[in-house]
Amino acid sequence: MQARSIRSIRRSELSQAAFEAVIRYGLRGTTLEKVGEIAGVSKGVVLHHFKDKSALLEAVFRRSNSVLSMSLLRLYRHAESPYERFWAIAYANFSETIYNREVCQAWVSLLAEVPHNAMCQRVQAANNARIKSNLSHELRHFLEGDRVPEVANLLGTLIDGIWVRAGLFAITPDCEKALNEFEFTTLYLVGASLDEQKHHKDAREKIKTIAKIALSPELFRPQ
Repeated sequence: MQARSIRSIRRSELSQAAFEAVIRYGLRGTTLEKVGEIAGVSKGVVLHHFKDKSALLEAVFRRSNSVLSMSLLRLYRHAESPYERFWAIAYANFSETIYNREVCQAWVSLLAEVPHNAMCQRVQAANNARIKSNLSHELRHFLEGDRVPEVANLLGTLIDGIWVRAGLFAITPDCEKALNEFEFTTLYLVGASLDEQKHHKDAREKIKTIAKIALSPELFRPQ
């Protein structure tokens, strides 16, 4: 495997610093200088890798989406059934490592920029498509084929809605409440039988235990 270049490593570190800056200061308060301070470099170094704040914003979007992807991959390693893989998707979006006040508020401020930035639109569209695809892959085990896209879209919208609600208010998001809402909606939409409900609940408990171990703050460090 070819070693990563110094440039790619530095760019990853600066993307992480920008992500942390948005969490600390909000999008409006994030400047190239503050990103440099967090990364321990000058504004000139930041400009060398990102020509302007718009390019930096795109990098932050990619970084935030990569955190979700990394979370899901860690949980997938321990998921042994469609039910467990389905709940891995849920916990990748609503674990305490990711679903907290600072990150939710940062995400909402980033989301507000999507209509004004074509690059961010593409990144967010790709992320939405990936979530829908992941959900669809598991939902086909619980639903008639023609209903899968509709339910996957509804659940993806629910995830976004819960995040937006959490990011708009200065309160600590409740992970269990978010997951309860996700579970309630899922069971309703798939018309789960009592036996299927038990499979979902068992899978949720297993993935919950794994998430406490597998998902840690190190996910936010440069990769």
